[in-house]
Amino acid sequence: MGFNVLVLNIGSTSFKFKYYDVEKENIVAQGKITNIRLDCKYSFKTGEKLVEGEINDSDGYRSCLKKILDFINEYCGGFDNIKAIGFKTVMAGKINYPCILDSNVLDEMRKYNFIAPAHNIPYIEAIETMQKLTPDIPLIGSFETGFHKTIPEYAYIYSIDKNVADEYSIRKYGFHGAAHSFVAHKFSEVEPYAKKIISIHLGGSSSLCAIKDGCSVDTSMGFSPQSGLPMNDRTGDIDVFAILYLMEQKGMSPTDMREFLSSKCGLLGMSGISSDMQKIVESNEAETVIDAYAYAVAKFIGSYIPVLGGLDLISFSGGIGENSFLIKQKICKYFDYMGIKLDCSKQDAKIKSGTLKISSDDSTVKVYTTVVDEELMVAKNAYKVVKGE
Repeated sequence: MGFNVLVLNIGSTSFKFKYYDVEKENIVAQGKITNIRLDCKYSFKTGEKLVEGEINDSDGYRSCLKKILDFINEYCGGFDNIKAIGFKTVMAGKINYPCILDSNVLDEMRKYNFIAPAHNIPYIEAIETMQKLTPDIPLIGSFETGFHKTIPEYAYIYSIDKNVADEYSIRKYGFHGAAHSFVAHKFSEVEPYAKKIISIHLGGSSSLCAIKDGCSVDTSMGFSPQSGLPMNDRTGDIDVFAILYLMEQKGMSPTDMREFLSSKCGLLGMSGISSDMQKIVESNEAETVIDAYAYAVAKFIGSYIPVLGGLDLISFSGGIGENSFLIKQKICKYFDYMGIKLDCSKQDAKIKSGTLKISSDDSTVKVYTTVVDEELMVAKNAYKVVKGE
């Protein structure tokens, strides 16, 4: 048996898991749990064995997590084979590296609950539950900010009072580290010559990352996951004084404004139709929203080309990035002048795993659709922490 890592990708009402033999990069088992605290159901699979059912989750995450452990114990060689448990944690300020999740790290995570309530709060609950269920197994946090620790200081500082910035750790952190690091990892194998890559992760939550020689040198998200591109119902970048003005005019508290910016804006707010890009495209009533989205992505691409000193490859990932050829066309159209061309025969091509080249043979830059395996990167990070690498 190899080095097995259980990876938990926690959400506020649902979550997924994958159980890896990291040394072989093989998935031993995987599954999902949905409708936590409502009508909780699970679906787990290992090999050809599929187990489904309902969970009495009146005690929150405890019964759900125990169900996974019981499944591994019964069908996957035994509970004792779990060498580490990895969490795709989101934010803990200056702790932007993979590490053991002890009480000090959890305290740092709590400081940022206001910034990432949908992420940090359920993760902390799940981690504390797992500490009780598996006291002898190391729990490793792979923070989404971690891949971006290589961004140079001049690219991550904000133009605010230095003393205030230092006191409260205000800076660009960047997120979606697991997704962007997978792109760097994957293309080191698929296109090893490609040293200057722009990873574009488009979905309910969206961001770009400029990757040079396998390292992040800039990214579109900043201090919080709310910044950068417009997202499903999150605003992305906006003039901060527009926010202050709105708070004053409507008498909104910081909590009110956080709720507004993270649930009533983005694609949903602009379109008034849906937070789902596919539904927006199908409606034929929000062309300006689609164009605004593509324009925002193109602006970031354009700003990253001089940062990278050129461009070898573009990777699209995430739900929108994988499935909407229209959005990719609109984005790449801005770079006709550079000779970037998509292969329209790939318009209806579907991808379930790996990578798919969608640029034409005469394109000056290769363009790919990539299905990212975020959990694999979390597992690899957990392996390195436990091994002391």
